Amino acid sequence: MLQLTTSTIVMLSTWGVGCGKKLTSVDVDIDEDVYGEREWVNAKDVMSIKEKMKSLPNIIIILADDMGYGDLGCYGSRAINTPNIDRLAQQGMRFTDFYCASPLCSPSRAGLLTGRYPLRTGITFPLQPGKDTFMRKIVKELGYIFGALGVVDLHGAKNLVNGLPHSEITIAHALKLRNYATCAVGKWHLGDFVVDESYHPHHYGFDRFVGFNASNDDWPVSFYKDKKMIVQDIGLNQQQYTGVFTNEAIAFINESKRKPFFLYLSHKDPHQPCFPSKPFEGSTNAGPHGDSIAEVDWSVGQIIQTLKKNNIYENTLVIVTSDNGPWFDGSTGGLRGRKGESYEGGCRVPMIASWPGVIKAGSVCEEPAMNIDFFPTFCNLAGLTLPMDRIIDGKDLTEPLQGRKNKPPYNQLFFFHYREIEGIRSGRWKYIRYNSTRAWPVPLDKPDTFFGNAAGGHDYTPPDSNEKVPTLASWPVLYDMKYDKSESYNVIKRYPDIAQKLHKKLEKFEKEFYANIRGWK
Repeated sequence: MLQLTTSTIVMLSTWGVGCGKKLTSVDVDIDEDVYGEREWVNAKDVMSIKEKMKSLPNIIIILADDMGYGDLGCYGSRAINTPNIDRLAQQGMRFTDFYCASPLCSPSRAGLLTGRYPLRTGITFPLQPGKDTFMRKIVKELGYIFGALGVVDLHGAKNLVNGLPHSEITIAHALKLRNYATCAVGKWHLGDFVVDESYHPHHYGFDRFVGFNASNDDWPVSFYKDKKMIVQDIGLNQQQYTGVFTNEAIAFINESKRKPFFLYLSHKDPHQPCFPSKPFEGSTNAGPHGDSIAEVDWSVGQIIQTLKKNNIYENTLVIVTSDNGPWFDGSTGGLRGRKGESYEGGCRVPMIASWPGVIKAGSVCEEPAMNIDFFPTFCNLAGLTLPMDRIIDGKDLTEPLQGRKNKPPYNQLFFFHYREIEGIRSGRWKYIRYNSTRAWPVPLDKPDTFFGNAAGGHDYTPPDSNEKVPTLASWPVLYDMKYDKSESYNVIKRYPDIAQKLHKKLEKFEKEFYANIRGWK
């Protein structure tokens, strides 16, 4: 079972403002057997209908891949024209402080579909294709070795499972209890079903699937329709697939319009390599990345047109968001960091929600929220209880969506980096225990590895003095998100009491989390 070193949970009593050398490493030794304790769990055995609903809303999630916070017009982009998504924001609600459960694709998707922090599912890193070449396997293993030393940021990155455990309950599983038609279109990336068929979306509550087994750069990438392989390896011939995915989504809507449905449209774009179709090439001032987002915007427009044509737009909740922040190309909108980081640029993402007559047009939600909230929100909208056998980490966003602001949905949100918890957001404050600053001259300076500890911050203590100052990075850090969303100013010296409170919250959650990592009740 789970074993924690004595340094796992506690920080030394000398907690204070300094270089961070006295902060202990959160080195969690996790027994992988905990992810096989339960095999298949049926949603009907642990969930029930709590109330009859006069009508059930259709639910659509449109998920972009590696789209940054600043990549949309309604979030400030001047390089990319996104009229359809901008119009959706004008007609619905735009979230300003919305987060993904992980700044990486597979764990973020696991969190989105289950309502649980991804480490509960054992997915901490992008799942690799089952048909990896020998050389790619060697490179991957070397990456883990060098990551443990701190040469690359892969310390603790190795997944604990090969795919989403079948003990997990997805949104699709839950909504099937209310007779929803369910469909997943696009990128799956929660287990390579080409190698192991049990990871196919059909086994996670989806009636229909059209899409890829993994990311568009995890070659060989296969294109499937349900369980039939249509293309063994798409290679670089990718231009047509955003259109294919859109048309498949439209077909599903047309066929399902007389009953409630859940559509999970997970685009490949703008994950690199970006291959926009011919009509969108050169359509923006942001290169292929921007052109791909323009095509996603077109896709959103086609979906909305289809809903209106079928007279079901008013009864459909449409959500547009991203799995994580931008990788190499893409705009964070001035936020610090990028994909893979606990800084805002890695984990704060756009989120627009539209539901005419329910969500007030042109509204803005400034309360922190996360994609793990979709599961409990959709369950509530469908009149379902939450699973009684497990912890659901997400919160119900029904009241914020409806403009009822009695209280924020969260007291705290946690930021995971692979197997450990790096930070916490509570209200206007964000506290990071320690991380890699990505700053010159030692970007990987997180002091939980050999090289990170050697290269990271160092204190200087003048002769005959007890006072010391950090000469490079300092940890922990505290950011005031009300005035400093770019995480440019560490205000921990000004607000040490707030930092102490946040650290205690992190410490308490951490202790409870690792004591029951799967979250079973």
